[in-house]
Amino acid sequence: MIGKLGSWIREFTEDQAVSPTQDDEWAAAIAGLLIEAAMADGELDETERAQVARILSAQPGLDAARVDSLIDHAVASHETRVEIHSLTRAIRGETEPEDRIAVLEMAWMVVMSDGEVHEYEAQLMRRLAGLLYVDDIESGRAAKRARARLEAAS
Repeated sequence: MIGKLGSWIREFTEDQAVSPTQDDEWAAAIAGLLIEAAMADGELDETERAQVARILSAQPGLDAARVDSLIDHAVASHETRVEIHSLTRAIRGETEPEDRIAVLEMAWMVVMSDGEVHEYEAQLMRRLAGLLYVDDIESGRAAKRARARLEAAS
């Protein structure tokens, strides 16, 4: 099954006690979820793809070629995927609540990266929060942190 996040999660949480291990399956699941978020408005623009790549590149051991491969595979899978429950179930089953909030924050960063949150993106983020068992308050906080990170990076 999917392992834990690796030091990657430390990029999105202040809990330094979290020490998950690197796992290629985990990276593929996160890539799939981030691509779902990026394509919720019907298209994957360069800004969103670049944001997904930045998030995945933060995972130790993932070089640029592997990140591109993960994104390409996630885009291809998106074309045939009819549900996202399988992605969120794997993540939900293998993580702590703080980790799931961090994953949601990653998705918010992708959704907000093009400067606007479309209606379909907002709907997906509400669904993701529910599927990851993240309450509305924590989802709002994750969105606020994501916006602040994006503003700091620009």
